Amino acid sequence: MKKNVLITLSAAFLILLLGIFWYYGTGTDVHIAEMNASPIGVHESGQLDIVLQNNGSMPVDVWIEAENTYVGSDGVAHPNSGLLIPSDSEDPWDVNFVSHETPIHLLPGNNSVSVWIGYVLPGEYPVKVKVLGDGRILDEGTYLVEIPTPEIPENLSLKLEYEIESRKIESRNTSDVYRIYGYLINKGSGSAEDIPVNLTVTDERTGELVFASSELYDVGEYTKTPLWTWPDYPYAVVEIAHGNPSGESYMPVKNVVVGKSGDRFLINVSSTWQNGSTSAELLLPPGEERR
Repeated sequence: MKKNVLITLSAAFLILLLGIFWYYGTGTDVHIAEMNASPIGVHESGQLDIVLQNNGSMPVDVWIEAENTYVGSDGVAHPNSGLLIPSDSEDPWDVNFVSHETPIHLLPGNNSVSVWIGYVLPGEYPVKVKVLGDGRILDEGTYLVEIPTPEIPENLSLKLEYEIESRKIESRNTSDVYRIYGYLINKGSGSAEDIPVNLTVTDERTGELVFASSELYDVGEYTKTPLWTWPDYPYAVVEIAHGNPSGESYMPVKNVVVGKSGDRFLINVSSTWQNGSTSAELLLPPGEERR
């Protein structure tokens, strides 16, 4: 009797061992072979490239979990924000490919998958990647993404230019319309956000401030950023009416000054940022030197 019980227990234990061996020994065998990311800066999107090695002889489906792939301006990581980009995706934004709920089909050998990453602030961000399958974690790893502090531009300048158009309002009334265009130019490296550009228009004869406005602009390295907002419309308009004004609003242009014959306006744009300041000006109508 005792011998039979012993044989039964031994057989059960052997079956258990075989089951464990089959589950873990012949189950899904996937490992993270490599992770790499190209350098990116703040407010830039990039991708973490992951090589998954399927050591089995058959294709398998796995899931990816990635943490710390996107961190906002509050320093808080958004969970499951790193959209997946499998290697067989023709369109990286196709919802059929980027869902975390969709398994990734791995062929035997090395397979590639990528995860979108992006960070608002500079710093070091450990991206934690988990590979899941068969109801368990198959492998996990961490890749450190380094976001450098942006270089502040040192060589910014402002430029103003204009076009003139003469309009006949009535048989005896005409207006000279000056369309003003401006640029914030970065002739060097570095980038910055929210660079203030202030516009002032003063009466050249009296020195009285006629108009003022201010806008914020972003600049990249070696760029020429237009100051106007709307395509095909100028940054500012100055109308000199020889008689009655035209009455035109010049929308959507917001920087508009209307004067009469004999008026002259000094248009000035200026900017001050962390590393310096710059300005540019126009005198309209042109022709005479400033008093």
